[in-house]
Amino acid sequence: MDPIQLRELFDYTYWAFDRVWAAIDRLDDAQFTADLGYSLGSIRNQVLHLISGHRRWMCRLQGASLAPHLEFDDFQSRASVKAEWDQAREECLRYVGSLTQADLDQVVPYEIPSRQIEAASRRSQILIHLVNHSTDHRSQILALLNSRLGIATPEQDFIIYLWESK
Repeated sequence: MDPIQLRELFDYTYWAFDRVWAAIDRLDDAQFTADLGYSLGSIRNQVLHLISGHRRWMCRLQGASLAPHLEFDDFQSRASVKAEWDQAREECLRYVGSLTQADLDQVVPYEIPSRQIEAASRRSQILIHLVNHSTDHRSQILALLNSRLGIATPEQDFIIYLWESK
């Protein structure tokens, strides 16, 4: 994985999530925060989980103290979550944009005490995990929007991103 390919994957990830946000924006705040009985409960919780997870991985990648998990109940509106998302997006893209091939190849040790894990992975592998993690939760969000809330959902395929980015 080279820096240009990695940036493209992150650009795709945020392009796809912009499409998901367009569907989320059709919800009112009560629907956004409602427990839908699957995974993390609400659409809000899914998005906040992604932000928290990505920020914590960014901390690990940069050798910083872990950021605390965001508290779901601290965010009662789509607007407050979207503002947090936009800030996290900017932080992530700035970081990914700064990486060289040597940075991507570097092995980063990390711990996940809640899972009793001590491991090390190449920085590129951890960042690919974040892209994959985003895809997983976007898919869950889209399924919940469609099946539980009756919202039409967009396509998010990488090939469509490539077509549209020409």
